[in-house]
Amino acid sequence: MKRIPQIVVLVIFSAFLFYSLQVDSPAPQKARDYLLQNGPKETGAVNLVTSIYLGYRAFDTLGETIVLLVSVSGVVYFIGKKQ
Repeated sequence: MKRIPQIVVLVIFSAFLFYSLQVDSPAPQKARDYLLQNGPKETGAVNLVTSIYLGYRAFDTLGETIVLLVSVSGVVYFIGKKQ
C-alpha cells in the first residue's frame, strides 16, 4: 500500500512518454524541398546526408566535438591527478 503513489506516477509518466513518442512531427515541407534541390549543389557532396551534416551543420558539429574534447580532457585530468 505504500507504493501506490509511486506506481500511479510511473503509470502517468509512462503514458505521457508513450504518447509523446507516437506524435509524428515531419520536417517542414519548404525546408525539406530546399535541401533536396540545393543541398548537393551548394555543398559539393554527392550524398544528401553528407551535404546536410558537413555542409550545413559543420559549425554545430565542430562545437559538439570541442565540448566532447574538453569534457574528456577534464575527466582524464581529474582521474590521473594524485591525491
